Amino acid sequence: MRPTSPSRRRFDFFPYALVLPLVAITCFVFLYPILSAVVLSFRNNYGEFVGIRNYVRLLNDSSFWFNVKLTLIYVALYSGGVFFVGFVTALVSNMDWRGQKVCNTMMTLPYAIPDVAASLIWMWMFDYQYGVLNSILMRLGVISQPIGWLISPSAAMHGVLMATVWRLFPLHSMIILAALRSVPKELYEAADIDGANSLQSFFYITIPSIKRVLEVLVLLTIVWSFQRFTILYLLTGGGPAGTTETAVVRIYRTAFEYFDQSYAYTMGTFVLMVLIVITLVYLWLNKPRESEGEIA
Repeated sequence: MRPTSPSRRRFDFFPYALVLPLVAITCFVFLYPILSAVVLSFRNNYGEFVGIRNYVRLLNDSSFWFNVKLTLIYVALYSGGVFFVGFVTALVSNMDWRGQKVCNTMMTLPYAIPDVAASLIWMWMFDYQYGVLNSILMRLGVISQPIGWLISPSAAMHGVLMATVWRLFPLHSMIILAALRSVPKELYEAADIDGANSLQSFFYITIPSIKRVLEVLVLLTIVWSFQRFTILYLLTGGGPAGTTETAVVRIYRTAFEYFDQSYAYTMGTFVLMVLIVITLVYLWLNKPRESEGEIA
């Protein structure tokens, strides 16, 4: 009996039928709302088609571009802060010392606390008269009078950054810690035999071994920071004087406080396009390096 040639072999639809419900649910849950928001950005609040009028309004809206500027500042400071704290705590957690397990457990607590509860905790800590943070700083002689962490335009962004970095650094720490523990110990043993010190092992073994994880984590951190909303809104509501009103907070207020739904859809579509561009640029910048790694 002659074997069936690959070209004449019957196509098997069964594996695709198994994943079809998941694909359909994903499209409905994610793609449909996104496409709906894009379509509604070309309409007014009464459902009438207005073309690019909302986008022209967006380009001429100086207050929104101020929100974009604040967002970029927040993204840069938050991404750097949460990445630095997560990296340092991951290095400490990766060391062998007494009480390590207890410390690792305590370190994950901020990530387990809901955003609303975390916001209330930091609101009490930031209180101008009775907050523990001002009390500690004054006792240490760092400041001579209380700081209005959430009511002062010059300090509000710093307060928001401290709260959000504290809330989310455990996730970064756990991801980096998992990457550190995946590095083969044989590499460190070989480096030790060759006479390399700890600093050399860190830069020539640890960093190259976890570089891919760090690159992906940086991209995810940037995308996540653009979407950060709950703690910012609960702590300051975008104030004082709009100094913490990032683009996401502005979109929320436009939709649910000013009831300008179509313009909120337009701003949301713009933020989505920015995130897509950032992702594509990241993938384009990393493509040559990935090719070189495959060749090596």
